[in-house]
Amino acid sequence: VGDVVLVKEDESFPCDLILLSSSRDDGTCYVTTASLDGESSHKTYYAVQDTKAYYTEQEVDSIHATIECEQPQPDLYKFVGRINIYMDNEAVARPLGSENLLLRGATLKNTEYIYAVAIYTGMETKMALNYQSKSQKRSAVEKSMNAYLVVYLCILISKALINTVLKYVWQADPNRDEPWYNERTDAEKQKHILVRAFTDFLAFMVLFNYIIPVSMYVTVEMQKFLGSYFIMWDDEMFDEELGERAVVNTSDLNEELGQVEYVFTDKTGTLTENNMEFIECCVDGHVYVPHAICNGQVMPGAAGMDMIDTSPGPEARVSAA
Repeated sequence: VGDVVLVKEDESFPCDLILLSSSRDDGTCYVTTASLDGESSHKTYYAVQDTKAYYTEQEVDSIHATIECEQPQPDLYKFVGRINIYMDNEAVARPLGSENLLLRGATLKNTEYIYAVAIYTGMETKMALNYQSKSQKRSAVEKSMNAYLVVYLCILISKALINTVLKYVWQADPNRDEPWYNERTDAEKQKHILVRAFTDFLAFMVLFNYIIPVSMYVTVEMQKFLGSYFIMWDDEMFDEELGERAVVNTSDLNEELGQVEYVFTDKTGTLTENNMEFIECCVDGHVYVPHAICNGQVMPGAAGMDMIDTSPGPEARVSAA
């Protein structure tokens, strides 16, 4: 914090900065914040009035000033602060607003260079404060495997429990003791029956652990990893105009590609919460909403997804989705 940063055209801002000067005579610069809010249009930001005429590193280094600003908060469009510039032993105070603040992650455009001072860094930047950890997506195959694993685990526990009970039923007859090569010592026989039963239960769990296919997960992960390379090597997915091949960002959902029927995206090209919910659609002039949605709200306990035509007129239709 407090360091002066030089940022050149098409470079991203490393932290939240207050614009001091730019290569433009009016002290403005153009910035795109597509990575922050999805807006690709260029936004204009303004340098501090008393420092916008400083174009060289030596001039910027000669500035004596202090900056007072609010505590870090996640609102991208709100900022309140003040800069005190000391000239001839007199402090000149200038207000600072969101039009002076360059956010981390934004990119400088149509401006050769700018000088700015860092005010928020690290986890105190607005970009970091707006960060939300994304839940890992799981494919249908992986969900099925996890469900089957729970079933196999229940079978394993049940089998070990049944065998433990049958063992003590068998040994209830004094003539049916364990064979000589597995005979217990006197100290083991003096242990409480619950301790011995628990030990035997664990022993049967180890004996029957092959029921759970541990290697299956390794095999599936290896298949996904190698499958992602086959996608990148596929000549039918090669873009001749751009000269680029398909790029696999994650191999967790390879098998889901064959299940995709429709692709939807919001108008800005980004999903701020990485979650899209279906509200309504318009087909051939008819607006359809699910049964589960009433006045824009999801009705609790509604499991149906039948579509209702809400368009006025006698041509309203009902279809099932």
